[in-house]
Amino acid sequence: MLKKFLLTLSILSVGCATIAQEAKKDTSYWKKKTAFGANFNQASFNGAWSSVQGAKGSVGFNVFFNAKGEYNKGKVNWVNDLQMQYGLQDNGSGLRKTIDRVFFDTKLGNKISPKWLFIANLNFQSQFSKGYNYGAGADVTLPDGTTYKPDILVSNLFSPAYITESIGLEWKPSKVFNMSFAPGALRQTIVADNKIAFTKTGERYGVPDGKTIKNDVALMQIVATLDKDVAKNINLKARYALFIKYNDLAAMDNRLDAKFTAKVNKYISTTFDIIAMYFQDQSANLQVAQNLGIGLLYTFP
Repeated sequence: MLKKFLLTLSILSVGCATIAQEAKKDTSYWKKKTAFGANFNQASFNGAWSSVQGAKGSVGFNVFFNAKGEYNKGKVNWVNDLQMQYGLQDNGSGLRKTIDRVFFDTKLGNKISPKWLFIANLNFQSQFSKGYNYGAGADVTLPDGTTYKPDILVSNLFSPAYITESIGLEWKPSKVFNMSFAPGALRQTIVADNKIAFTKTGERYGVPDGKTIKNDVALMQIVATLDKDVAKNINLKARYALFIKYNDLAAMDNRLDAKFTAKVNKYISTTFDIIAMYFQDQSANLQVAQNLGIGLLYTFP
């Protein structure tokens, strides 16, 4: 496992350094796209509505930054993809996160046919700040006799974080879709904050209590990505990853990240995000998160 890890990093380091030097000489081989957006949402009700319907006002926002660069020269293909997103909402109970994502992927490929490449890939995923399961703790009684349920810390920066290294083959039938197959992919699960609540008895996201890192080896990792304009002014960017552990074939980790962006005009857009995942180390149930917003979008160049 260690040899494969070092081999992957060596290939990426040497290859990326070589390509970076070549790219300085001629930038025409690069295709770059950067997008920045800020979405807002707000709801308010008068006193009569609140008393009858039980509704509460809220205000929220989220910001995102996406940057992608693809280098093509001869048989060499190098793709770097950075995605960051963060959102907060206040409904009278204080600020709470609605979305929090850090994603970086770098993939170096060598074309062995018009639609197939040999690839080495490094992927990182985490979040920016603390996340809580609100009001989920055991009852706490204060000196004055009042009782409340405390919040439970469930995530933080690098808690968890996932780093995946892989070598394999990629099928790239078009500019908007690709699928990679990586037997023996390596994944490190990191939980740097030992105050995170246990997701299983004695474990935090699969990391045993007292440790900060867990290593997993995949019998096979499959990753499919799509970046396509599905209609006029509507773009779908999606990534699906399947990680099949060699020592537990029943524990197949699945994650889907999808983002629809509908441009109203040059600077106004509507976005809809959905994250669906099934990780046995986190939960026995399918986890789904959604976020809808309207706001500003700026793309360049």
